[in-house]
Amino acid sequence: MVKKCLASALSQSANRQHEVPLTIGSRRKLSSCVALAIAGASMVTALNVEAAAPKKKTKSKAVSTKPVSELELENQQLRQALAAAKQRELELIKKGVAAGPAGTATATAQTGETVAAAEAAPLEELAKPDESQNKDLGEVVVRARPKLEKLHDVAQSASVVSGKELDRELAMDLGAITRRASNIQFNQNNTRGASLSIRGVGKRSFSETQDPSVGITVDGVSYGLSQLANFSFYDVESVEVTRGPRGTEGGLSASSGKVNVVSKAPTFTPTAELSATYGEREALILKGALGGGVIDDFLAWRGSFIVDKGRGFYTNKYDSNYSLYNKDRLSGRVQFLFTPTSNLTAKISADFEPNQPQLQNGLTFYHASPRYFDNGTLVDSKGSSAEAKLAGWTSAAGVFTSPRAYFQNRGFGWNDYIAGVTTGKVNFNENQGQTVSNKGALAQVDWEVGNHVLSSNTAVREYRFDAHNDEGTPFDINVDGGGGVNYDQYTQEFKIRSKPGGFVDYKAGAFGIWTKDNIDSKTGWGADAGAWLASDGQYKVLDTNAGLNRGSGLALLKDSLVDGRKLATTRVRTKSGSLFGEADLHFTDKFTLTSGLRVTREDRTTRDDSLLVANGAGGALNPVSVNGVKLGGFNSDTTTGALGANSAAQLALANQVANRYFGKALYSDLTAAQQKLVANAKAIRKTQIGTLYNQVSNHYDDILYTAQLTPSYKINEDLTAYAAWQYGEKSGSALNINGISSTVKPEETHAIELGLKSFWLNRDLVLNTDAFLMDIKNYQQSVQVVNQYQTALNLAAGQSPNTAVEFTSAQGNVDRVRVYGVELDSAYNGIQNLSIRFNGSYNIAQYVKYTNAARPEELGYLANNYIDLSGATLPGASKWNFTIGAEYAKPVFDKYLFHTSFNTTFQTGFNNADNLSRTGYINARQLTDASIGIGTRNSMFDVSLVAKNLFNNNTHEQGWLSYSPNPYPVWFGFQVSGKI
Repeated sequence: MVKKCLASALSQSANRQHEVPLTIGSRRKLSSCVALAIAGASMVTALNVEAAAPKKKTKSKAVSTKPVSELELENQQLRQALAAAKQRELELIKKGVAAGPAGTATATAQTGETVAAAEAAPLEELAKPDESQNKDLGEVVVRARPKLEKLHDVAQSASVVSGKELDRELAMDLGAITRRASNIQFNQNNTRGASLSIRGVGKRSFSETQDPSVGITVDGVSYGLSQLANFSFYDVESVEVTRGPRGTEGGLSASSGKVNVVSKAPTFTPTAELSATYGEREALILKGALGGGVIDDFLAWRGSFIVDKGRGFYTNKYDSNYSLYNKDRLSGRVQFLFTPTSNLTAKISADFEPNQPQLQNGLTFYHASPRYFDNGTLVDSKGSSAEAKLAGWTSAAGVFTSPRAYFQNRGFGWNDYIAGVTTGKVNFNENQGQTVSNKGALAQVDWEVGNHVLSSNTAVREYRFDAHNDEGTPFDINVDGGGGVNYDQYTQEFKIRSKPGGFVDYKAGAFGIWTKDNIDSKTGWGADAGAWLASDGQYKVLDTNAGLNRGSGLALLKDSLVDGRKLATTRVRTKSGSLFGEADLHFTDKFTLTSGLRVTREDRTTRDDSLLVANGAGGALNPVSVNGVKLGGFNSDTTTGALGANSAAQLALANQVANRYFGKALYSDLTAAQQKLVANAKAIRKTQIGTLYNQVSNHYDDILYTAQLTPSYKINEDLTAYAAWQYGEKSGSALNINGISSTVKPEETHAIELGLKSFWLNRDLVLNTDAFLMDIKNYQQSVQVVNQYQTALNLAAGQSPNTAVEFTSAQGNVDRVRVYGVELDSAYNGIQNLSIRFNGSYNIAQYVKYTNAARPEELGYLANNYIDLSGATLPGASKWNFTIGAEYAKPVFDKYLFHTSFNTTFQTGFNNADNLSRTGYINARQLTDASIGIGTRNSMFDVSLVAKNLFNNNTHEQGWLSYSPNPYPVWFGFQVSGKI
């Protein structure tokens, strides 16, 4: 089945390119034609060169006779020595190397795409450990060269972080990792809803029907959903961040950039590593790796694992056994490296993260609602807010609504509800949290044939997520609510790469992905749900004003929702096939033109249904039907409760209601007041059930393009300048809004980038900088769209067309977004024993045209619930971002090494609310991680004190009614590590 789907996706991409939709705009046509012509000419030229004669080295490939650094020699050898020393490369893989500067075992093998990939573009060489760092067995080379140097010939904006940098301060998740790169941000939510944004673009909430703007690749496997990478990373070799549209190099395309995580690969050198950390809040972190040769010159392996457990900082007053943002993670990976011949290598790996519960949803502190909108008018909640229910509320008309007696004297009131702001504790009864499972397998083969390397990458991944959420009180209101995800992904990539050294270096291939994603949205109600969710008027009828019928009213209030369950399911099926190619034309020793093109065929189907799956005690109070979904209720007036036209079965059901709640044999025996009680109970139930619909299906089919054209010029050995044009299209999607099909248009990004890669101060200073402009059409995010279902109901009820139109929030398109700024990546090694890294960016991300934005809460007085946010800054996008990291390591007492390091990230204030409410603004903040320790110079033993968020920065947004504090306050841990 999997092979059939992938083959179908690839064949459709190859055979149906002539079916370009007529809706493609002139800019897309022009972009595609230019890139196609250049890429095609590049490939033809390459074929002509191959046909004429074997590749020859150009003059620029000769080793300079002047003194150069070890890294420079390494880069030059990648262009010449590898092509003439195939056997030597294989031996390097098999033998491995000794311990690196941090005491972690490294290998000379290429970990991202094996050794053959080292012959490709320099960006693919970043995973290769520096041999210059491993000169002497058992000795620490303090002044190791930074990996950033290897980006000198990469003509694009990119950052790289080594695994050593991550290990020294226990940076294990995407948030900590991205704080060490430039102009990228991890937007924290829970393990399902978090996202990555680059240059302020890509922040979003829960939407599995759309691709992420920032792609994630782990060990050569592209992830179709960002949440697949929202776990604790371990045994990392390096992390690369590229900015701007990507895709012509292979894998999944990404409209804003990519994050590439590379794990340490197996070698034939025996290795055993272990670190144990114990810290505040009973945190226990165990990381280990073991590996080496199994069969000499044929089979090697590497096994690694992580255990990451600990209590969260925030506790639950209702049940102190649970804490918020606890850690309960366990994961393991095993890899096998096969080298049957000198020109064939294969790697097989599998990883597994079993189901583990973590409590992340619910870390919310509540406060009183603002009393006034921005125009000075009073906020009038009509008694529906928590404050009105627990403390009472004075309306804009001066009418006081008393608190609901139902919730009085039950040990929890308004002061308890808002106490989290000062106590730092939550107080709710649903403590099931979320469970996540993540596993996958990979088979990667590289075969060297003549002047080419043929590669195959086959992978499968499975992700499971299940949440159970609470409304924030100990009352029995929300039960078994939340989301669930069951996601399966299969990918296949075939690639051919030429050996470097000629006029043209190129790569080309085909990529296919098939995904199956089932997304559940669960709603469940407890015994207190009716009293809590009723409107003020409904509650008064059933309780306060029920008079002699108060007992019956309270019973109806409870049974209106108790034990009812609603389930909405979205089933997304995606088949995508791509053909891609990228070529470097070396016109002179100094001038290179890089061109690339990717053509992708997208085929997506989305099926939705929303059904009441359990009636609970109130099945007799169901509506007759909702949106064509028959619920079996009886027909009665929504206001008075008087019976309408009913069948015999429906009349029998009405009589059951009369008997159950009032002891009457017939419904017609009820008084008008009693019938009104039934009408209000039915109204509560109908409102909370909301929109139901049987399965509806929607299909999206398109051809998408990604292209680049990048001339670069080597001014001298220390200066390389480039000008890049990039074009990328992110797939649109099919979705169903309240049972009515809708389509999200594809996102189109034009990016221009001017950059300079440079060495200074005798190459002790690496300084890479660029200026960029990204123009995005049809930017995908949550917007306000017409709620056609509710609008139709309003029209049917007799409302005028001017007032009947309702809007709802859904995934859609913003007409135009523009992003521009300057980025900097630098490293300095000019001071003995000290290495410094500095990154920064100035970034402006704005809506150029955004007329269908959700109305922020402070503008609630407006008649429309949508506004024009054209000219506003995108949510989550700060103007200035800086990161500085440093490590000082000095040998002491002959056999020991003292080391200390820190990493500080600073960003100016930004608005984090999707609707840009003024209450969503977060002030400027900084986060600092640090470590200090001592160990043996041969890294056999090391002890360190690690601090995370050293200065306890807890900056957060205020929120209209609530906010979520920083889930990771200051933390200290003691780490012991060693290797043999």
